[in-house]
Amino acid sequence: MNAPASKTPRPLPAPVRKTCDLFRLLAGHEVLGLAPGEIAKALDVSPSWVSVTLPALAAETGFVEQVAGTNRWRLGAPFVRIAVTVASNLNDARRRLDELTQRYGTPLN
Repeated sequence: MNAPASKTPRPLPAPVRKTCDLFRLLAGHEVLGLAPGEIAKALDVSPSWVSVTLPALAAETGFVEQVAGTNRWRLGAPFVRIAVTVASNLNDARRRLDELTQRYGTPLN
């Protein structure tokens, strides 16, 4: 059995927070990606953090990928598949709710 959730959320460790910031930054740059220098500047991290983190994430998770033939990086297919799955599930739920609304939305007279 899981312990109840704490009322006070624990702060994220800095490396986890920076990685989440990276994912948010790369969102919206799916086609051209961003150069390592742009990423370092936007996240206020060292270029070495970028040069270590991006290849490691790419190799271990596929959540980021290098744009072919460039030195630019973007979100990888596995990360985008998560977003597509969530969107698809939400659309299915909306469709089911719309069907229920239609069924129960007719007044009794």
